[in-house]
Amino acid sequence: MKRLASAIRILLIPLVIVIYVAILFYNLNERDRRSLRLQKDVPDAEKVHVTVKIMSVDIDRLEVTALLRFRLAGKIATDEITPAMDLKFLVNAVRGQQGFQFRRGERMTPIEAVFSIEGERNKYPFDTYQTDLAFLIMKPGRSGAPAPPLASRGKPGQPKGGAEKQAVTPALAELPATDVLAGAAELEKNAPMPISFDLSASVPGIRFEEDIVKTALDGGTHIQLNLKRANQVITVSMGIQLMMLCLALSVLAMVLFGTIKAEESALVPLSVSVTLIFGLPALRDAQPNVPPLGVFSDYVSYIWAESIVAAATIIAIWVWIFRHHQKKT
Repeated sequence: MKRLASAIRILLIPLVIVIYVAILFYNLNERDRRSLRLQKDVPDAEKVHVTVKIMSVDIDRLEVTALLRFRLAGKIATDEITPAMDLKFLVNAVRGQQGFQFRRGERMTPIEAVFSIEGERNKYPFDTYQTDLAFLIMKPGRSGAPAPPLASRGKPGQPKGGAEKQAVTPALAELPATDVLAGAAELEKNAPMPISFDLSASVPGIRFEEDIVKTALDGGTHIQLNLKRANQVITVSMGIQLMMLCLALSVLAMVLFGTIKAEESALVPLSVSVTLIFGLPALRDAQPNVPPLGVFSDYVSYIWAESIVAAATIIAIWVWIFRHHQKKT
């Protein structure tokens, strides 16, 4: 038996070291697994290149903040960042301006835009979110046929009107009218510019995934992104939840098998359980970016752990009271 215990110790120590080193190496390139780089180029000689960098994600406010920079090419440019004509930039920001005027001969300064995200926080740490980044750049004058009014934009294969029948491609028809950045009247006076873009997203704790890139009927570019918790966040959260349950069950076992059956002192498990009553909330809040109390994971671990520890505390108190009463009698 002693030889078996010694062999287990000899094997356990190298195993722990190997696991520790493996975890360190796995997390060296953690940023690459949660980051996203998305690029799209257009063959047009006259175009606007938009660089989009996701700066932050605020899950509490359901907002994504991005920094947009512009580069020009072709006849519309005096140089890379100075337009040779007036340009209008539209973006589906939820706070601040949605429309920006870039005057001829003036530098195109970077823009910070805030976009909304949608998702269900109750599923933490497996909650997912989606955001739609849409932008459109126009120059004066209409180069092609007028854009159809919003009312005429139907489902694929369902043309509207007699002589003006027009089929809508499925990819474009998926976008609701509320996502259109420019109305028909505005498109009559301005021509959408071809847009190429370079999007980079890297925020600690959040994993980005591309959903789909679309070009709307008004010429705007829509980028749909999926946001999830990073694998490290999920691992740490699940580990803390398992830890809370194990601590609670251990305290309960200490009270039931050590205090009641063995008739040992109830003061030690009582002090441990009382400490855990106030320690479990702090342990629960140690989860990365955990939402307020009430998410589904709380019903999986925290609430049960707190209830078990409270029950163990009450049992330990009454065992001590009963034994103290027996000694007096």
